[in-house]
Amino acid sequence: MDASVIFRQMCMIFLLIAVGYIACKRGIVDALSGKMISAVVVNICNPALMLTSVLESGGGISNEKLLLATGAALGIYVCLLVIGKVMPVFLARNDLERDQYALMALFGNVGFIGIPVVSAVLGTEVLIYVIICIIIFNILIYTYGRYLVDRHSKKDAAHPKGIVNTGTVVGVACVLIFLAKPHLPEVLVKSVGYMGSATTFLSMLVIGISLADMPLGKIFRELRLYIYILVRHILIPVGMGWGLKILLGDPDMVGTFVLLIAMPVANMPLMMCEETGVDGTLLSKGIVLSTLCSLITIPLVVYGIAL
Repeated sequence: MDASVIFRQMCMIFLLIAVGYIACKRGIVDALSGKMISAVVVNICNPALMLTSVLESGGGISNEKLLLATGAALGIYVCLLVIGKVMPVFLARNDLERDQYALMALFGNVGFIGIPVVSAVLGTEVLIYVIICIIIFNILIYTYGRYLVDRHSKKDAAHPKGIVNTGTVVGVACVLIFLAKPHLPEVLVKSVGYMGSATTFLSMLVIGISLADMPLGKIFRELRLYIYILVRHILIPVGMGWGLKILLGDPDMVGTFVLLIAMPVANMPLMMCEETGVDGTLLSKGIVLSTLCSLITIPLVVYGIAL
């Protein structure tokens, strides 16, 4: 991977985010529009892009690589889970902040930002690796993530039924299609492709809309988040990237996982907090600041593992 290519891609991402921000400030869209567009991306566009990645892969990735990637992805999430236990000891002021730092450390934005960035930099054929991470992400967010959120509310600790959702169902379907390699009509493949191609713009539009409603001044004054970003979004991705280079050897697989590890904080934990009435102020700040800083942090990570 070329750090300059990543930087140009992140600049493009931020221009798309700026469109959503400006559109919201000028009253073209609002928070309700953002929720509706988000639902379209989550339930239609993102799944379609996932399917497109498998349908257009042409069998270029072997089943052995798929198994290796699954093992690597599981190992990555185990490491991030441990990191999410250690980091809050030095950063959190109370139990709520401890659990929210753990959520930020574990759950990166592998969907909304990860899919368009990885597909643009490395091509859609490697999105099968992203799909594996999304499946693991969904299982963890609806079990361990739900537990961390709900123990600060009056709801039950976990809701395993949440595991069965559009992301996991389509993800499993993608793996099955990859293994079976069925021949599907061209009109179906192209139709799915058109739906998937809208993912990048619409997902960045949603982030821009959410930024328009946040007090950015207070976010930039949260000094502990800068320490978090330095460690979690620069040092850890570089360290894990070097380890993956030694263990895996495959440049595309390593590049995909490194990009995903470096992704900014995911929106899903905050959505769970809003749903259950838990104060998600720290999460909101972490999402915004890590997303803004990713213009610098992701190219730095790529440069770091390329040395």
